Amino acid sequence: MNTTLESFSSTNAKGPENSNKLLTFRLHGTFAHFNQPISNRFRNTYSIIPKPQLLGIIGSLIGLNGYKNSSTYPEFYSRLSDLKVFIKPNSSANKKFVVTYNSLNSFLNNRVDSGSPNVMINEQIIQDPDYEIGLILNENDPLHAQIIEHIIQNKSVFPIYLGKNEFFANIEYISLNDYEINSEKRVVCSSIFPFDELSKETTRYLKMELLPIDFDEMFKYVYCLMAIPQSETKVELKNPDNCIVSEGSVYYVF
Repeated sequence: MNTTLESFSSTNAKGPENSNKLLTFRLHGTFAHFNQPISNRFRNTYSIIPKPQLLGIIGSLIGLNGYKNSSTYPEFYSRLSDLKVFIKPNSSANKKFVVTYNSLNSFLNNRVDSGSPNVMINEQIIQDPDYEIGLILNENDPLHAQIIEHIIQNKSVFPIYLGKNEFFANIEYISLNDYEINSEKRVVCSSIFPFDELSKETTRYLKMELLPIDFDEMFKYVYCLMAIPQSETKVELKNPDNCIVSEGSVYYVF
């Protein structure tokens, strides 16, 4: 994963045009489903919110439009794809359950081999999803300033959801602080990070999951094997300067 932080550093600020800050907020809800596009009859969910879905929520907060058709990039992604974020799970409980329901809206109903017009769907649901989110934002950028305003004031142009329309999302502002580029090779990284950033392979206290991190030119997911910290543990990183330090905590931003 290619991440360049130098131009985003608040400590490297050289003038009023560079006013980068780290905005952190809590994103949580009762239920969530971040669909893995593998099967239509058994719908698995990623265990943590992927970055593309997070950018969709931020776009909804400030009124950017979502997906319309396969030939047009959604407005939220065309304007927010360069945003640097960190994603930190607030719980390692990883509570999931499966619901089964009949769907009359699935496109499977139109297939000749689907039999009955009712299609039985098994769907994984995350219970009590809870994340700390960080965004590196320039206070002098009008779009970034709008994001800061909406999160601090807890207001949204469009309703925000955790993967499905019935799973409402809640946002709670935490802080707007300076940050520094990390210089330590061995750190306790609080947020998810690419597995290939580890200089010594270990899975102790880490959960591995293949997550979408971006879109390609055909608007298909680009995946990366990410390490999800399950508790505080020191790791040795190949590129420590891909992390930031704020209020004593280390986060990987991508």
